Amino acid sequence: MLGLSISKKKQKILVSFAIIIMVGGIAVEWLLGHDLIQIDIPSGTVFGLTILTGLIIICCISSMLTGSYAAKMPEYGEMETKFNEGMALYEEGEYEEAIQIFKELMGSELNHKRALYYTAEAYEHLDEHEQVKKYITKYLEMQPNDQEAWGMLGDAHKKLFEYEEAEEAYSKGKKLS
Repeated sequence: MLGLSISKKKQKILVSFAIIIMVGGIAVEWLLGHDLIQIDIPSGTVFGLTILTGLIIICCISSMLTGSYAAKMPEYGEMETKFNEGMALYEEGEYEEAIQIFKELMGSELNHKRALYYTAEAYEHLDEHEQVKKYITKYLEMQPNDQEAWGMLGDAHKKLFEYEEAEEAYSKGKKLS
C-alpha cells in the first residue's frame, strides 16, 4: 500500500480520465471494426489495451483511497483510548474531568456521537440542564431515533420549567417505541 491520499476533486478528474480513455478506445475499436479507419494491428488489440489502461487507472485510484483511509486508522485508535479515559472518569463520578475529555474528542464541530451523549449525561449529574439541552440536541441531530436521548432532553426542559418543550421531546421519544 502506498499510503497516498487523494482529494475528492482529484478522484473525479482521474475517474473522468479513465472514462474518457475507455470510451475513446471503444470508439476507435468500433471505427476499426467498420473499416472507417485503417491501422495495421490485430482485431481487438485497441479494445484490450483500452480495458487494461482503464483498469490500471481504477486500481491506482482505489490504492490511493485505501491509503487515505488507512492513514486515519491510528487517529481512531487514539480517539477510542481517549474516550475510554473519559468514560472511566465518568464512571468514577469525576464528571467535570470527563466533560473536558469528551469536549476534546468532539472538537469544534461537535461530531463525536458518544462523547456528545455522555457529555449531556455528565451535565445531567451536575444539574446543568442548559448544557444537557445543548449537547443532547446536537446528539439527536445525528441519532434522531434514540428514545432514551429524547427522554433526557424532555427531562432537561422539564427541570427548566419548559413544559411545552418537555412534552414535545417526550412525545418524539414515545413515537419511537
